Amino acid sequence: MAAAGYLKLFALTGMAFLVLQGCQTIGTRKPESYLASYQDYTPAIKRFQVCHDIGCENLTQVSLKHSDWEKLKTYFQPAAISAEAERERIKQAIAAFENVVGPLTKTQHDLSRNQSGVRWADRQLDCVAETVNTTTYLLLLQQQGWLAWHRVGYPQHRGLFDLLGPHNTAVIVEKTSGRKFVVDSWFHDNGELPEIVTSEQWAAGYDPDDR
Repeated sequence: MAAAGYLKLFALTGMAFLVLQGCQTIGTRKPESYLASYQDYTPAIKRFQVCHDIGCENLTQVSLKHSDWEKLKTYFQPAAISAEAERERIKQAIAAFENVVGPLTKTQHDLSRNQSGVRWADRQLDCVAETVNTTTYLLLLQQQGWLAWHRVGYPQHRGLFDLLGPHNTAVIVEKTSGRKFVVDSWFHDNGELPEIVTSEQWAAGYDPDDR
């Protein structure tokens, strides 16, 4: 994670502490408030911003074609018959988003995890940038009304108060049960299926390479 990303992370942590002091639970925090720390407007169907470097220091404004939205729509119609089935569709939609957005932002060569010394290092994404982007994509799916079983949650962090390395991820919340699941695209190359596991499993140090 870049130094600037750490500064933003600690600022967000401080904000979280103040929120808790004010008797507001973390569960009430909106994902848009997380994005506001990096973006200058709320993502919308007509236009949205995407991080294109480590720490989300720089963003590119993106507008998708009607045909792109129609393709994304196919992942959710007809609606999934269960929350578990919808999570599999969310995986496919996030990967599709990355494949469409990648060439527009020159992040199509983004490699898994934190890579350095590669040809496209100036367009390599870390977990901060991945979290912002994935949360943006999830909010757009939600705005379209395509998420029947989930809503977008506030991103999750691990590593401040345990022995794990600092890491961020996007979050979805199952509407019926309130269970939280992470949507983590940082573990894989651009356009590959992200990991979706329970919040508890991820917080305990989940890494797909350990399976």
